[in-house]
Amino acid sequence: MEVSPSDRDEVWTPLRVLNWAVPFLKGKGVESPRLDVECLLARVLGCDRLRVYLQFDRPLSADERATLRDWIARRARREPLAYLLGEKEFYGLPFIVNRSVLIPRPESEMLVEEAKKVLEVLPPEERTLLDLGTGSGCLALSLAAALPDLRVWALDQSGDALATARQNAQRHGLEDRVVFRQGSWWEALLPPDPTQFAVIISNPPYISEGERGEIAPEILEYEPFVALFSGESGLVDYQAIGMGLEARLAPGGWAFLELNSNLSDKIEALWAHWEGRRVLRDLQGLPRVLALQKQPIA
Repeated sequence: MEVSPSDRDEVWTPLRVLNWAVPFLKGKGVESPRLDVECLLARVLGCDRLRVYLQFDRPLSADERATLRDWIARRARREPLAYLLGEKEFYGLPFIVNRSVLIPRPESEMLVEEAKKVLEVLPPEERTLLDLGTGSGCLALSLAAALPDLRVWALDQSGDALATARQNAQRHGLEDRVVFRQGSWWEALLPPDPTQFAVIISNPPYISEGERGEIAPEILEYEPFVALFSGESGLVDYQAIGMGLEARLAPGGWAFLELNSNLSDKIEALWAHWEGRRVLRDLQGLPRVLALQKQPIA
């Protein structure tokens, strides 16, 4: 945290940090500067955001000031808050995040909700889930936590991402409930794995090269490129998923794929031959999830 020479011997408190850092971050283009500073103060003080306001006049130690200086400087460079804190809440659970994985977004909870609706009405012995491109593991692990008898397979091509997902599984006591596999899409599955799954979910890379200029610096400069961009068209990874989806989905089973709302018509067209398909919209009315049902055996 930069201070003028006349400030160096003065006492720094949470209130003073807020009064300085909020306009500083706002000037750097940070969208929610006050919320971000409150979260950083809460982490340094070891309390929740509400209790920060009960300690407004508490003098900060030299170590606390140093940590805040570093974090606020990094946030000013647009490093995401979740990477600074090292975690992000998703579906009511905290998940470890770092630059090897995408930061979980609330919109992706729709995938969990839709998958859960299908899985919870199946007989326990039929409850199998495949998560393609698991990243932090937030989708697979949220469903494993919600459905104790669910059998889960989680795939990712990145060894670093899988290491983070395994950490999250251990954190939530789910390490014995999830099978992790490394590889590119369907190639990651091994002979001992199921040939078909009741539900398949994925939040694949889906940004096209033409959309690069629309992406916030927090995403473009810090989150993993391979988990964001999908070729010139933004459709490359959907096409790869489509090549094996029907074979790997059990008869009557469902797949739920997160959508790039700008490309939803083109994505849906890849599955135009599927009778059991529908596009689900989020709370903002944007197309968010493509739901695909494989026809049951007659």
